[in-house]
Amino acid sequence: MIDVFAIGEDLPFGLLVVDSKGNIQFGNKYSESILNVSTIKKKLIQDVLPNSSIIKAIKLGECKITIDELSITSDSIHMSLINIPLVDGKYGAILFFPSDVYHELISNSPKVLELSQELQAIMNLSGELVTITDAKGIVLRVNNACEQILGIKEHDFIGRTAFTLQKQGVIDVSSTKEVIEKKRKVTMNQVTKSGRRLLVEGHPIFNEDGSLNRVINISKDVTEVENLQKKLEETKNALDYYQQELRMLQKKDNEMIVKSKAMEKVYELACRVADVDATIFLHGETGVGKEVMARTIHNLSNRKDAPFVKVNCGAIPESIMESELFGYAKGTFTGANKDGKKGLAHAAHQGTLFLDEIGELPLNLQSKLLQLLQEKQFTPLGETKPIKVDVRFIAATNRNLEEMVKEGKFREDLFYRLFVLPITIPPLSERKEDIPFLATYFLKVFAEKYNHYKTLDQEVIQCLTDHEWKGNVRELQNTIERLVLTVPSRHIELMHLPDKLTKAVALVQDEIKENVHLKKEVEQFEKKLLMKALESSSTMKEASKKLGVDASTITRKVKKYGINVAKLQFQL
Repeated sequence: MIDVFAIGEDLPFGLLVVDSKGNIQFGNKYSESILNVSTIKKKLIQDVLPNSSIIKAIKLGECKITIDELSITSDSIHMSLINIPLVDGKYGAILFFPSDVYHELISNSPKVLELSQELQAIMNLSGELVTITDAKGIVLRVNNACEQILGIKEHDFIGRTAFTLQKQGVIDVSSTKEVIEKKRKVTMNQVTKSGRRLLVEGHPIFNEDGSLNRVINISKDVTEVENLQKKLEETKNALDYYQQELRMLQKKDNEMIVKSKAMEKVYELACRVADVDATIFLHGETGVGKEVMARTIHNLSNRKDAPFVKVNCGAIPESIMESELFGYAKGTFTGANKDGKKGLAHAAHQGTLFLDEIGELPLNLQSKLLQLLQEKQFTPLGETKPIKVDVRFIAATNRNLEEMVKEGKFREDLFYRLFVLPITIPPLSERKEDIPFLATYFLKVFAEKYNHYKTLDQEVIQCLTDHEWKGNVRELQNTIERLVLTVPSRHIELMHLPDKLTKAVALVQDEIKENVHLKKEVEQFEKKLLMKALESSSTMKEASKKLGVDASTITRKVKKYGINVAKLQFQL
């Protein structure tokens, strides 16, 4: 044993040899300095290390290592307890290692190296950024995704604190800091210095006594996901736009002809609100096509396969209006259908109820209609149990309901319930560009209906375009139908038009005959002819050849009429 103890004196760490009764048989100088004892031999281990379990380890005969920390000196000393059989197997040894030596021994041990390699491999397999810090936020370990995501090499990352990384802008917020402060798992968004976006989960690892030991952060790079989501949103918006454009191009029977700017705006609005179940209020002069617009909205909506039910509030007699709209039970009144009747409101279930000429609805029925709009339910005549319906409402009128409200002829609460999505359809006088297309459309419809195929002369189309249609589209439609049925020839000319249409043309012609000024008319014609030639020519010489005159004549005429050739972008 003397040789063993002699060797022990020269060891770079503390060594105590203890017998089964707790007597210290040997202690080197290093252990004496650690334990702050001048002479340690012959002392009891309980006096030096009260919590030591060396005696128990010796008696059980287990080769066991326990790790603890000593706070006897200012330095934290890791203590490894090892049971070493000496002579008769009744002795044990306690080894004291300084922190740096302890970690060096542990980290270089084959088992620890093997575990470390396995841990690193597992961390790298995830494909996500994984960092492990101690309880103070110092980075202990990081996987190989560090450089790719954060732009920092692994060896430059390890040893730095999460607080420093946040302060230096490597990351905008620290999940490690949150975990240390809150002592619980956290999930947060993080932005790196290079602009990459991370979804981070911070997990606390606790010691047996509940104190924080480690923080593990798993960061998923969601930059590309967010970019894809953005692109998906852009694609969805583009798809919505093209769907609206497709709706604009779809021309079904009774659909509105959309050519003028005024009607394009109206139709675009109708497309946007078609799938919204809010009540639509159509306003416009008589004959502008309010019913056609209502049907168009229905056909463009997700209710297109359900019924479209029209209620003409001005055509149904007041005495039967309630029974027509809401229906009645069996045997409600004399002369009624013996089995009762389902009302129009019920017939429109899951579809659209179009309330045409809503301004004509009697006051006594307006309250019941208000209930239908508010609660989507009504009570038929003779019944006590209300019926619930899923209906989309479209109301239309050519009357000024606001004035009717002031006059007490229309309920104010019903007006505001109807006036949710107002759409005003302009009169034909404000969309004359539509007239030639409407005329051609109606010509085709009635030609197929009556098997009378006709064509319209250009002068007829111009006359129809110039006419003031007081009855709007309905009047134009009736006029075309009448022409298809009454004109004997296949080509409809100006002479076939009714007097009220040609009279305006005759007045214009008479006015020209009475007030014509030959010189001015010739000059205007000459100017138009000259401008047309210049617009299609790149030089004055080219324009003169087209008109069969000298270039000097062109120059003189340009000056005479004050034509701005430069503005027309031609070469002089």
